[in-house]
Amino acid sequence: MSIGTLHVLRNNHTWKYALLGGLMSIPLVIGDYWLSGMGHYFSINMVFFGGLIAGFLAKRDAANASKAAIGAGILGGLPGYIWIFPAMVRTWHSFATSWSSTIVATLVMTLAGVMMIGTGALGGFLGGLVGGWLANHS
Repeated sequence: MSIGTLHVLRNNHTWKYALLGGLMSIPLVIGDYWLSGMGHYFSINMVFFGGLIAGFLAKRDAANASKAAIGAGILGGLPGYIWIFPAMVRTWHSFATSWSSTIVATLVMTLAGVMMIGTGALGGFLGGLVGGWLANHS
């Protein structure tokens, strides 16, 4: 990364709000998991609130609210990705063994990972829509 690139990122308010919203939603995601009894249930619905915060702040600052909310959703879902990773490795091994193809198993697990990250991004995006609406009407 060049110094010019770092300067652009430092002045880019969209990324600042994405980081802020994502970091604020991580404790909410962990708290929701803890309150659920820490079983097989892990919801990333709490990334909605991180997206809401990011979208609200970005819209108030004339930054790109959608990008900030999506970034907050992806970052806010990080505990969920970490929690599910061992199960995905076991599933990959099971698929690779039963299908006798590590390539197909890798493709299926890659698709599942993209869908999982996309779910976090969608939750953040929906929160960003609400946050942007609140910023316009407050």
